Amino acid sequence: MIKDDRNYHQRLQEFCDCYMETDPKKELERAAKGISGDPGGDLDELALKFLGLGIFYGASEKAKKISIAKSKEGKVVFTVDSRGQYQLLPPSAQVTDRIISIARAITHIDKDQGKETVSMGLRNDRMELTFQFDRKKEEESLSILFPKL
Repeated sequence: MIKDDRNYHQRLQEFCDCYMETDPKKELERAAKGISGDPGGDLDELALKFLGLGIFYGASEKAKKISIAKSKEGKVVFTVDSRGQYQLLPPSAQVTDRIISIARAITHIDKDQGKETVSMGLRNDRMELTFQFDRKKEEESLSILFPKL
């Protein structure tokens, strides 16, 4: 078995780059339903794919932010704030937990609340995103704020 030495940040950028020629909304819906993704069911790969597609979708829609939140009951909501606020089909609670965990690993934020700028290299360009976390008891959310484009 070959060891993958790429870190989460690098792998996330690769997912964003990989899906730049696709319809990100359609791919997000497929990923949320579990139709596409790693055939081996690797939770990290599924989480990175959804996170990468969410970032790419937000950038293509000129969003102010995207948010994924999980309630204490385990209900997940995926919200986009772009020309109004609306929701898209969210991933499962298990994938959401992994998305937030990976985002925390990228930013090195373990505290309940925090935010950190993350530079994303996208093909021949880059974008400065802000990852913002909020955890209260059994509820947790990740918001990704986009620069004005």
